[in-house]
Amino acid sequence: MRCLVGTAIMKIEGPDPNFYERLLTIWEKLNASLELDFILLNAMSYLEETLEAERSSIWELDEQKKELFFRVFSGGEQKSVEEIRLKVGEGVVGHTAKTAASVIIEDAENSQLWSVKVDERTHFQTKSILSVPLLFREKVVGVVQLVNKKNGGVFTGRDMRSVEMMCIPIATALVNAKLFKELEQTFMETALALADAIEKRDRYTAGHTRRVTRYAMWIAEEIKLPGAEKKWLALSGILHDIGKIGIRDNILNKNGPLGSGEFETMKQHTVFGAEIVEKIHSLSNVVGGILYHHEKMDGNGYPKGLKGYEIPLFARIIAVADTYDAMTTDRPYRRGLDTEAAIGELKRMSGSQFDPEMVDAFLRRIQREEIHED
Repeated sequence: MRCLVGTAIMKIEGPDPNFYERLLTIWEKLNASLELDFILLNAMSYLEETLEAERSSIWELDEQKKELFFRVFSGGEQKSVEEIRLKVGEGVVGHTAKTAASVIIEDAENSQLWSVKVDERTHFQTKSILSVPLLFREKVVGVVQLVNKKNGGVFTGRDMRSVEMMCIPIATALVNAKLFKELEQTFMETALALADAIEKRDRYTAGHTRRVTRYAMWIAEEIKLPGAEKKWLALSGILHDIGKIGIRDNILNKNGPLGSGEFETMKQHTVFGAEIVEKIHSLSNVVGGILYHHEKMDGNGYPKGLKGYEIPLFARIIAVADTYDAMTTDRPYRRGLDTEAAIGELKRMSGSQFDPEMVDAFLRRIQREEIHED
């Protein structure tokens, strides 16, 4: 491999022998963690420290648009660079992606490869750059960059080799994460399509699933639910009424309030939904939200009569979201409540039917949404 330094070719040295032990540790973390960006930041921080660089970044390739964007940006605010995209071939990072070759730029301002877009946005002065492609099966999937050697030094061939070694697990982790995200998105879309199909049987609740899921996510954001848990909550919201597939049409679409016997049958939709989902081992995290979203804090709900915090968190969140949407939706035998009246009902039932913390979180968020809409 050759390394470009201005216009000169330099000899490549191997990485520091002590580098390999650290590399193995990071490799294991990259391929075992669901919090990929956190691990990537740790990897880049290690490279910054080891190679004495001021800043570092990982650019990911958008294959459809043939553009590179920041996946990880250390040493500054991520928000400052979120909208920056460079075409393949544009700037040092674009050149690295186009040629699939590592490059060292000693004097960025006087390099024909340099693009000022990042410095203009971050108000940072780039002086030198070490840029290395992320290769997976000989295909570029991104670029790693180290910027500005500290104390006026220059990046070396040994530095380049160290980064190239680190790029092996980073590239693999990025590809795996992308494949997982695509699979996850496909699954969520499939679940939504199934929920939509079930809603078509109930002509009175069009859009109910999507609204309940949106409200549930509002609550999740207010209580600062971790990212991984939010995904499971969203799926719980999407599937919370899947058990209605087992309810007869004459009950599901009755043009009036349900009789006591009919209501007992309708209550079975939570059990039916849980039975459907329990057959899929990987969905065990969403069963509680489906089965118990009609439980009440005072123990007068169904199907098990759970009380207080015996009710799973997802179910307590969905209960608020589901009831609010039900109250504000028109039915043949009644008009839906307006926002103010529905909020009043949530407050009245807070503590008896609903978890007060979940009600408070929802009310905080809906107030902001109402203000925004005005």
